[in-house]
This record gives sequence, C-alpha cells and structure tokens, in this order.
Amino acid sequence: MADHPIDRTGIAANDMTDLNDTTPAIDPATASESVTAAAKKESKRKEDRHFVTALARGLDVLACFRAFDSELGNAELAQRCGLPKSTISRLTHTLTELGYLQALTDPVRYRLGSSALALAPAAQQGADVLAVARPFMQELADLSQGVASLIVRDRGRMLIYENCQAESYLTLRVPVGSRVSGLNTAAGRAYLLALPASEQRQALTAFRTDDKLSAAMAEGVLSNCRDESRRLGCTTSFGEWLPDINSIALAFRPGPSLPPMTLSCSGPNAVVPPAHLLDKVRPLLQQHIRKIEAAFGVAA
Repeated sequence: MADHPIDRTGIAANDMTDLNDTTPAIDPATASESVTAAAKKESKRKEDRHFVTALARGLDVLACFRAFDSELGNAELAQRCGLPKSTISRLTHTLTELGYLQALTDPVRYRLGSSALALAPAAQQGADVLAVARPFMQELADLSQGVASLIVRDRGRMLIYENCQAESYLTLRVPVGSRVSGLNTAAGRAYLLALPASEQRQALTAFRTDDKLSAAMAEGVLSNCRDESRRLGCTTSFGEWLPDINSIALAFRPGPSLPPMTLSCSGPNAVVPPAHLLDKVRPLLQQHIRKIEAAFGVAA
C-alpha cells in the first residue's frame, strides 16, 4: 500500500503529514486541534449506548506507543489522545497498576508493560504472513524500483506493517508503524473493497472521519474505487495523497476468517510513473496476491 516510499526501518520524509505524533514538542495550535477532534469523536461515541468510553480511552493510550516511540510522558499522551492531562494521568496510573504500562522515573515516562507484551503471541499470525509475503514483496519492489508495502487497518487509518524496497532506491526514512490515510491511499481503498458490505460501511465512516471528508465525498471515492477495480483489477493513487507519489494496491486475506491486509507498490513519479505501475508491476502484483492467498488456503 503505502502511497509513499518506505523500508523496514522507515517511511519517506515527505510523509510528515501522518507523523505529527512522532514529535515530542507540543505545539499549542496542534494540541488545540487534537482536543477539538477528540471532542467530536467523543460526541459520536456517546450516541452509541454499547460503547465503553473509558475502555476506548485506555486503548487509545496504548496505541500511542510504537517501535520508534517506546517511551512517552503524560503530556505527549494527552496531546496525541486529545484528552486533558488529568484524565491521561488517571489512565496511565490504571494501566500501570494492571501491568499494561511500566512507569519510568527521571523524568516520569511510560513504556509498554508485561501485560501488553503478553498479547503478542496472539498476533503470531502476522509473523506467518510476513514469512510468506516477504519474498513476493521483494520481487515487486525490485521490478517497480520503488517500495512494496504490507499494510493493515488501524481504526481510522492504515498502518504500515512491513515493506521491502528496491536495492537502488534511496530516500530519507521515518519508522515503520506510522499510519496513513484510508481514503486517499491505494492501500486504504483496496482494503475497503475487500470488506463485506456491513464492515465496509463501518470502515468507510472511520476513514472519512479521520480524513475529515464529508459523507458524500467519501461515497464518491468508494464509487470511483469500485469502477477502477473493475477496469484495472487493483486500486490506485497517483499523486492524490502526496504530490508526486504513485501507488497501486490489492488486498488479500491471510486466512479464511481473518481481516484483509493490503499489498502495494509505490514510489516517486520520477522513478515510478503510473504507466510503469500499471503496465509492468500490476500483472505481477495480481499474480502474487493469488499465490499468497493460496498459501493460506483462501479460495480465489
């Protein structure tokens, strides 16, 4: 997926629109926007009587921790979650008591605790997917002369899970684990098309909320994706998310009952123009998706 160049240790520097949360400095304007966005999200959540807000807030705190941001303080967490620092302090205290966070001193910061790490075995399926997909990804990266990326959904965004790049490809990178747009990227669009109708509506709402698009605009994107998929057999994003970055993507299921993941090829227009992706890379991407699904026993 990624509609931008990335490798195992990072993504392109021009993807900073999605990496604001990697910067420890707290900008007042950014903090205000985070609080406003969080308030709108909270309002929608309150309309759902089955939604447990306290649980959601705790999970939001845990979701802030990434491989490249393993230690965070309450001020940073408050900014990223769009919540008052007093609320964050209660959440981090509770999570620490339960073992999901470990408190550090000098200064007071937190990192994931043993209870959170104990959940890792449940994600072993992801390691199995990488073992199968990585050789295909490298072949796609070499052919495209860009980057092949494995992407998963993370609530209202798409998260870069793994990538392989062509040996000749050079770019300034930031860490894997960053999240990107769901509606403006080829990967997010491919993910939507792989979902059954009811799940697709839920994901579309989450994506448009994060991308700050109206319902009508989101429906238009989805309709165009359907038409494009019928014509091309994949989804595309040619300079739509980031200028001069092109990408194509397809989704696959790593198991009959597991959610879809997406595989994309991308790169800068000067190296990876649309014609190259569609004429040369697309047939191999389609072929490799079939092979990956066959390896996991998913019928074509």
